[in-house]
Amino acid sequence: MGQEEPRPMSIRFIRTFVSIARLGSFSAAARALGMTQSTVSLQMKALEAQMRAELFDRSGRRPTLNGPGRAFLAKAEEVVRLYDQLRDVAGAYDEHAGILKFGAVNSVVTGMLPAALRRLSRNYPRLQTQIVCGLSQDLVRKVDDGEIDAAIVSAPPSGLAPNLSWMTAARETLVVIGPPGTGAMSEEGLLRGHPFIRFNRKAWAGRFIESKLREHGYYLKEIMELDSMEAVVAMVATGMGVSVVPKRAAPDPLPAGLTVVAFQNGTISREIGIVMRMGSASAPMVEALFASLTPSGGG
Repeated sequence: MGQEEPRPMSIRFIRTFVSIARLGSFSAAARALGMTQSTVSLQMKALEAQMRAELFDRSGRRPTLNGPGRAFLAKAEEVVRLYDQLRDVAGAYDEHAGILKFGAVNSVVTGMLPAALRRLSRNYPRLQTQIVCGLSQDLVRKVDDGEIDAAIVSAPPSGLAPNLSWMTAARETLVVIGPPGTGAMSEEGLLRGHPFIRFNRKAWAGRFIESKLREHGYYLKEIMELDSMEAVVAMVATGMGVSVVPKRAAPDPLPAGLTVVAFQNGTISREIGIVMRMGSASAPMVEALFASLTPSGGG
């Protein structure tokens, strides 16, 4: 017959042994641990059997640590300390603690994001953020490549890769904007009667705006194409032309004095949402960011 495998050593027995050493007797340890003295004695007998060595000198009036017992005590105290630390680590685990690295298009960074980050910081003080700016398609590629955890972008014009997921966070209405002094003009008057300043057609938002203009039958006289919504608005404000932009979720989305006209043939909105990798370890933090993008969801 093979040799019998030793039974695992009980942390309870080791803790009892340490208590005996600290308090000086079996009876004192029993009182401190809420056990009977006979239970303490049985535990120590079992511990010695597992160790295959006597840990106490029982020749005197009460048991005291012998040489092996004193050697065992130093390691036993370390084991108890490490065991307690393990419990503390498990109890302190917070899935919303750590660094969340995400991307965001510029119109989100200067629009809804500042208020969302205030809510995120208030609700999850142990969550830190690192933000990368860029165009939607570039940020989604970074998510897919694992360079960032998520991205807040315009809705993709076509489907995402199978390993990516989409959560719609907001809808922003598209409006026609004109320079000061054009307030009496209609949507058609603004778009057909003035040079057009276009947002980057390589950006998903720019492609979406272009497709909606074509659906409405607008083929416009363009004078410039810019990479930034803020730059487009600034050019319109100086009288260079007109444009179509999303009315962003911000306290002051457009400068005072600009003409702002809604489309007459129904509201046109672009979707803003979060792209993340499916099964990502950072999913709880990304979901916390998503909730914070909406005041009702972020507290």
